[in-house]
Amino acid sequence: MHDGYTRRSDARQLLGSLLAAIVLIAITIAIVTAKFGETPVAELEAREQALEQRSEQAEERLEAAEERREEAAEQR
Repeated sequence: MHDGYTRRSDARQLLGSLLAAIVLIAITIAIVTAKFGETPVAELEAREQALEQRSEQAEERLEAAEERREEAAEQR
C-alpha cells in the first residue's frame, strides 16, 4: 500500500514539475516579446518552436525517469 501512495505522489510531483516548466516557458516568451518588441514572424515562430522542443525533451526525460522508477519498483 505504501508503494501505491509513493507512485501517486511521484506522479503528482511529475505533473507539478511539467506545469511549472510550461508556466516558465510562457513567462519567458512574454518577457522576450516585451523586451524586444515586434520581431519578424518567422523569427518568433523559430524561437517558440525551439522552446517547445526543449519543453518536450524535458517532458520525455521526466517520463522516462518515471518509467524507470516504476519498473524498479515492480522488480522489488
